[in-house]
Amino acid sequence: MRILLPLIAACLVSGSAGAGPNVTSDDPRWTALLDALATGRVSDPLGGVQSLGSDRLALLLAVPPAPVSEGAWAIPLQRLTLRANLVSEQDRPYSLPQRPREIAGSVALSCEHQEGRPCGDGAGVAAELDYSVSFGGWLTAATRLRGYGGSGTFGSGADVDRGYLKLEYGPWMIQAGRDALALGPSVRSALQLSNHAVPQDGLRAALHPWALPFAQWIKVSLFYFLDRLRAPQTFPGTLLDCTRMQLDLADRVQLGGTRFLQLGGEGAPGFGGFKGFVLEHFGRTGDTGNSTSENNRLSLDASVRIPELRGARLYYELDFEDTRSPLSNSVRYDADHLLGLEIRAVGVGSWRRLFVELQKTSWISQEHGTWKTGMTNGGRTLGSPLGPDALSLWLRADLEVHAVTVSPWAEWVSFSSDTYDVSGSRGVFVLAQGPQEHRQRLGVDLQAQITPRFGVSTSLFGERVGNAAFVQGSTRLNGGFTAALFFTP
Repeated sequence: MRILLPLIAACLVSGSAGAGPNVTSDDPRWTALLDALATGRVSDPLGGVQSLGSDRLALLLAVPPAPVSEGAWAIPLQRLTLRANLVSEQDRPYSLPQRPREIAGSVALSCEHQEGRPCGDGAGVAAELDYSVSFGGWLTAATRLRGYGGSGTFGSGADVDRGYLKLEYGPWMIQAGRDALALGPSVRSALQLSNHAVPQDGLRAALHPWALPFAQWIKVSLFYFLDRLRAPQTFPGTLLDCTRMQLDLADRVQLGGTRFLQLGGEGAPGFGGFKGFVLEHFGRTGDTGNSTSENNRLSLDASVRIPELRGARLYYELDFEDTRSPLSNSVRYDADHLLGLEIRAVGVGSWRRLFVELQKTSWISQEHGTWKTGMTNGGRTLGSPLGPDALSLWLRADLEVHAVTVSPWAEWVSFSSDTYDVSGSRGVFVLAQGPQEHRQRLGVDLQAQITPRFGVSTSLFGERVGNAAFVQGSTRLNGGFTAALFFTP
């Protein structure tokens, strides 16, 4: 992978570009697609995998696609983004002396849902260059190069943020390289894999939603990836394996399931080579004493779309960090829960959309006793950025005035420092109660398309932290401002 990414970047910088790169999560066309899905104008092409090529998106939105050549062709620059951050914030590690945890990373408002971008306390600027190359519309290579610098924890440097090769033919897709990804029905706080995680290094394969010949109203989709997780890791080179399946019923109901399997790395418990790797998908094969050869995380999700109700969709995701008897005890203590509602056609004056998400993470969410950095990649959690034992209620409204979208939002968050124990008869139970950290967050986002080629987005946010770091009576104030200017040739 260390060799592949620079080669892709070098080829794209010197090459010429094409169609089919995956649409970034901050692209306005992504919002247009989700609006169209909510109102029933198009069928869902995602299968719970929040990644889609620009060529497929153009067809869905009836936008004239870029011309496709029989040979290789390229766009020298697909997009240029300039970013600026000004943040005053004190990161709080998930693991504290008051409440030790077996997971890497920290709670930091300015870093949440940023797909691994440079962030944190201080001032910083960054430039991102997106390129893509295509051959005949079925083979695509894309890269994002980033340079950044600033004070405090923002840091400075240059990197290949994304670089991948993708082959698509009919409903099938295969991709290799580094790219961002989110899974599940959530618009914000996906529990299994969210837009908080840094772009992943690995292989992907997918069957896009495909209608069964004998029941056209049923669509099935499959997704698989195998990643090498980025440092810091307890065992360098740890692998993450993901299998997902989803059923779409009559473009109304979606039922999905995702399984993560974390294993391997230098010094990690052995799992028996390739044969053991296969068998680990069906049961534990390499456990020795108190050590386990793998870390599992299982997710089940469901969503119901009601276009007639102002483009409403209700969704729920349940993630098990562990399972034990009785099952009701695991659901209460070992599982993460996410309940969400979106309404994408509110239609009251300039009020266009409403989003509500309620989430509760388990006492050991994304933690592990063997892989002590937990379910993390590049120091950031794969799922909820809140980490273990948190409760959150988030609301956002989108107001549209001409080409400007103003989105005020609020979030209330509570973190627990309770300690727990486990017994065979009782399951998990609270052993001792500790202080609760409370956070009240407010913010407003703005997006505007200045001209067909230039767009801008800004975000102003702040939070009050009570009982900060679980110290009774300690209070902190965090806040910041970010801005981005987009240029699309």
